[in-house]
Order: sequence, then C-alpha cells, then structure tokens
Amino acid sequence: MLASQLYALIAMGTAAMAAPSTITLRTDDVVLYGNGRYQITKRTDLDELEAFHKNGTVPPTPGYLNSNLITKSGSTTTNILQRDSGAIQKRGSSTIVIPNPDSRFLGWDVQMSQVVSGAPTTITVSTGYDISNSISVGTSVSVSTIESFLSASTSTDYSQSWTSSQSQQFAGEVPAGKYGAFVSNPWTNRRSGNVFQGRVGREGTLTGYQADSFEEKAFG
Repeated sequence: MLASQLYALIAMGTAAMAAPSTITLRTDDVVLYGNGRYQITKRTDLDELEAFHKNGTVPPTPGYLNSNLITKSGSTTTNILQRDSGAIQKRGSSTIVIPNPDSRFLGWDVQMSQVVSGAPTTITVSTGYDISNSISVGTSVSVSTIESFLSASTSTDYSQSWTSSQSQQFAGEVPAGKYGAFVSNPWTNRRSGNVFQGRVGREGTLTGYQADSFEEKAFG
C-alpha cells in the first residue's frame, strides 16, 4: 500500500495545498517539503508522530473487529442510548466502571481510494474520508452504562462523525503484480476499562469496554 508520513498527517485534518509565493509562518510551525509539495504542520504534532513511529507499537484492535464486543458508532450510538435508557438494575446488585489509563495512537488503515491491481497502474486520491466516534462493549453491558460514565467524566460526543478534506490530488504507481490503495491512519483517542456487575464481596462478572474518538485539526 502507498503510505508515508505525509499521508499519515492527512489523518490529523491536514489539507495539502500548493505552496504560495510567500509562506507566513507562526510560532511552532514546521514546513514539510518533498516532491515539489509544501505542507505546514505544528512542531508538537510532528514530534508526537515521530515518537509514535520510533515506538513501533502495533495499534490496538478496533472495536468492530473484536467479536467479543458490540460496537455502536455515529448516529447509531444515539439510537441505542435512547433504547437502553429504561434498563432496570437487579435489586441488590452493583455496576462499577473500572477505567484504564487513556491511550492515543495512530489507528488502523482507513481506505481512501479503491484497491487496484498493478499492470502497472496509476492510482489517485483527491478526497478525504469519513469516520465516526464509537463505543464498544461486551454483550452483558449496555452501551448507555458506558456512555453515562463517559459523559460524566469527559466532554466527548461519541455520536459525532468526522469528514476529512484535502484540496490536492495525490497519485502513485502500483507496480505490476502488486495491489495498492491510498489509506489514512487517524490519531485515535481511546478510553477503555472494565465493568463489574454483581454484589460487592460476592460473585460478579467483569466485562470490557472501549470508546474511540477523534478530533478536529486544521493546518495551512
């Protein structure tokens, strides 16, 4: 697949644009240049990206790929919350949410173009992609339980969807005998943990959950 640091930066809301005759820089701005293109980003974001690549850690699995979790994203999250809001808790039982430390990582590939077979073949991409915040829980826990906990401890709207944009077309050649596609790897903010259900001091169940969210960023 065609991927580079430049394409990873698109995931942070960057719009790649042709360089003007004069570039006005602000504090903490960094100019990236390659193959005749300029791009402006922030030093803090660039440092974060470099640190991530040096770490070499494989990103955690998205909730929709975990067969043990039920994932709701975007507008479907709002629907499930309304449906679960009337759930009744068993008398004498407790529900305790035990959060893990928050994490941040470059997520799995988000496809931005069709997959093509090289003949060789030129592949292009000129538009962004759509992605949604999401909540994933085990089958024994309602999404509303986790949403209520997250809404009390964070300001993230997990029913929000995002659309990235870019104004310059990218093109690359896929060699004969290979397959290729343009992908993006968006910065992902994950909150996760476990939910205990039962009577404290007695037997109960422990079920995992995770909530992924994204953020808006804009660059020159």
